[in-house]
Amino acid sequence: MSEANDLTPAPAPDAPTEPVTDAAKKEEGDAEAIGALQKLSPKLFARMCRRVPLRTFLVELERLDRAVYYRHFKGYRPNKIDASLLEKVLRAEIFTRNNGLLAQLVIYNWDEAEWRLYGQLQKLVKQINEDVEAIVAISDAEADPIMDALEAEYDKRDVFIASVINGVRVSEEYLTKRFGDVRL
Repeated sequence: MSEANDLTPAPAPDAPTEPVTDAAKKEEGDAEAIGALQKLSPKLFARMCRRVPLRTFLVELERLDRAVYYRHFKGYRPNKIDASLLEKVLRAEIFTRNNGLLAQLVIYNWDEAEWRLYGQLQKLVKQINEDVEAIVAISDAEADPIMDALEAEYDKRDVFIASVINGVRVSEEYLTKRFGDVRL
């Protein structure tokens, strides 16, 4: 009878976690990029579109997402494409069709165009932790010197755009308090 008590089933092991696949990482990156761009006001989104280098962007778009390129830009001469057309296409593709690849491409190209701001932002954030991806949150006290240094050299709107699209891990309350007038 004591043997029957010893045959109680062992607790079920935790469900095995599925390994993170490249597709899952891509979807997560796509969602993050779309979410970051959605945080920008229409005016700031338009400002960001004006700063994207069109020739470089179109070459990369044709290589990475031919469907979008052919749907919106095929047949146009690059000098005929302006920021307002680009903005219209990006709004339709990113926010309506949830095109995360396009969102990431826009962010990448903006960072490349604003390389001095992006590089200085990275340098300042690395002072908190060399492994930037390991930073969970940046406190208001840690963020103030970073933003002060950037705002001394760059337009406040561009500092806000860079902070949002590059996922600087400050709180929403901090961004509202610091950039309240810019966010509109």
